[in-house]
Amino acid sequence: MNLAIFDIDGTLTVTDHIDDICFVEALADAHAINGISTDWAGYSHTTDSAITSDIFQEQFNRAPEEAELRKFKSHFVQLLEDYRVKDSSLFAEIAGASSMLKRLNQEPQWKVAIASGGWHDSAILKLKVAGIEADDFPAAFADDGLSREEILQSAISKAERFYQQNRFARIVSVGDGLWDVRTARNLEFPFLGIGVGDAERKLRRAGATHVIEDFADYGKSIRCLTEAKVPQAETLS
Repeated sequence: MNLAIFDIDGTLTVTDHIDDICFVEALADAHAINGISTDWAGYSHTTDSAITSDIFQEQFNRAPEEAELRKFKSHFVQLLEDYRVKDSSLFAEIAGASSMLKRLNQEPQWKVAIASGGWHDSAILKLKVAGIEADDFPAAFADDGLSREEILQSAISKAERFYQQNRFARIVSVGDGLWDVRTARNLEFPFLGIGVGDAERKLRRAGATHVIEDFADYGKSIRCLTEAKVPQAETLS
């Protein structure tokens, strides 16, 4: 049995932009933290948990308290909901994503899991607004770890229990960020990139052997999942 693990923002949903906006606004509203860097790759790990922790260390020289995290998460989700009411098109799915997940999970040799660097509640909201039902799949989020590696490993553990597998013969990570490529390389997992144009070129330079624009072509998606290799070293070309 094989396992495909999907990121959310930029991979299953077109929500990178609105997620960034609400994350910054929530920090300002909930904790009066302004002027943060939105170069997410510049933090210790590109996850909501690590970014929040890094920001609190920088601002207050300490980790956030649980009550502070709850306040931030709650406000973050409320802002996303407010934007959803104004314009639900900000939460579109990547073409073919919902159908792809359902069909892939019915394949005899494949199962699906989700691993997001975002918080659970915000991630689930984005998936639902995009029309992607996530209840049928094991999933891990920023609540499960600071690093992408920890989150993917948590998703695998949950998938093993959910699908009653001792281990998966092949595990493929599917994502759109350069940090997704590096995480797959660190864990020695095959990687399938999602991107087009300059985004595709960056993923390939980072080591991705296979990159697709979306999941509209199911046959191509399956073929790339089967053929994708572990990312090699980054190139400058």
